[in-house]
Amino acid sequence: MRIENLLRQNAVRRGDRLAVISDERQLTWAELDHESDRLANALAALGFRAQERVALVLANSHPMVISFYGLWKINLVAVGINPRMTAPEITRILAHSGAAAVICDTPAAVEAAAALPSVRAVFTVGIDGHPTLAELIASGDPAGTPETGDGGDLRSLRYTSGTTGSPKGCMATHDQQLAHTANYLSEIDVPRGGPTWLSVPLSLGVGASYVTTTAYLGVPLLLRRRFDPAAFLKDIAEYGVEHAFLVPTMLVDLVRALPDLDLSQAQRLKMIGYGGASVSWSLIRSVAEALDVELYHAFGATEAGGFTALLTPDDHRNFLAAGATSLVSVGRPAAYAEVKIFDGQDHEVPVRETGEMRIKAPSVFSGYWSQPELTRQVLQDGWLRLGDIAWRDERGYIYLADRAQGVIRSGAQNVYAGEVEAVLQACPGVARAAVIGVPDERFGESVKALVQRAPGADLTEEQVLGYCAERLAGYKRPREVEFVADLPVDEGGKIRRAELKESMR
Repeated sequence: MRIENLLRQNAVRRGDRLAVISDERQLTWAELDHESDRLANALAALGFRAQERVALVLANSHPMVISFYGLWKINLVAVGINPRMTAPEITRILAHSGAAAVICDTPAAVEAAAALPSVRAVFTVGIDGHPTLAELIASGDPAGTPETGDGGDLRSLRYTSGTTGSPKGCMATHDQQLAHTANYLSEIDVPRGGPTWLSVPLSLGVGASYVTTTAYLGVPLLLRRRFDPAAFLKDIAEYGVEHAFLVPTMLVDLVRALPDLDLSQAQRLKMIGYGGASVSWSLIRSVAEALDVELYHAFGATEAGGFTALLTPDDHRNFLAAGATSLVSVGRPAAYAEVKIFDGQDHEVPVRETGEMRIKAPSVFSGYWSQPELTRQVLQDGWLRLGDIAWRDERGYIYLADRAQGVIRSGAQNVYAGEVEAVLQACPGVARAAVIGVPDERFGESVKALVQRAPGADLTEEQVLGYCAERLAGYKRPREVEFVADLPVDEGGKIRRAELKESMR
């Protein structure tokens, strides 16, 4: 089975219904099928061969969705690149992936492609003086494309969001993406009566996964390039949005804007999913109290191929009813995933003991493009090992202490940045927070908090330290607080830790 077959089925079954809603245009399933056929035929006429890589440097828009399907229909591999990247960053990914063509809407991508003789063609959206994607589609034969390839073929190279080291392109097949979709939908009953709303970039794995999910469900995908709380509610009212997936920074912005919003516009919304970074129960409670919606938390990684643990709507109801104030769990393993926690001697740890989390699922990626040694480091004995640190409670709920690179070594103790950040996020007057390790003569490292105040808050260092003192063991508490105007986060809402440390030098 291949993803584009879902589109073909929808074009027959519900051809006149909306498939994509974007700022510029709306497309029915039949129109999406037709235009992606023309794109596929045009690329084939130019000599592109099966499994060649084509980079998509596009903001959330209907051209991005057309491009995905057009590439897959002739068995090409999509390389999603964040359009906010600079020319040097894009150049590194193009060179590493061996991309043969670029479809883009940024001058930086045009500049990057020009520096590489391996890039044979560049097609643009909204950039004057260059061949356009629209012209390419118009030149293609309108005849339907025959089925080609199989589910084991690569569908994408998805580059991880790390900010240091060499590029890492995660190889993902059609089978793996469809396995993720089945895993996710077996646990979460996503509404089918209206569009799914998304402003998480399609260049990210979680964003792109909703291209498949909405095709599987036969519902429209409503794409926006940025999150604005008032515009979000307006979309719900205008298009009958029933489901949205937001990253934690969007939830923070939504809660902050609640006093100024017309919540009657949100009556059609039934479900909000979220994931990508740690959150507090106080934030989730604020969302639940303001909006009559079901909530779920999805945990995964690019290498995992999607969501491998889920905190379901029922879980949310139970935790909120119990007055939960601790860390928000990432959930329990999804139906077709195994998640186990091991110590340094490869023994499973008892409940409530911290260790390395390992994942086994049919969605797990095939490895890193052209990096076999790095692949062997993370794929061992059938398990994905990314260095995530976690623990499990008596009911099987998993709590992510932090990514391995977020461990602060203070004296003889490991301090997990994610745990401390979740406490800071719950502190009244805090909009966003991050922690880093700073040199300490006695302990080697101590914890420093970087705090972005909420608008109008006059929060002091003493108040933050006092709040943490009531909720964290002594070795975990920040020793100092620096108030900052903003914090660097990626498109998935995760703190860019490398940038934090670089800024402190």
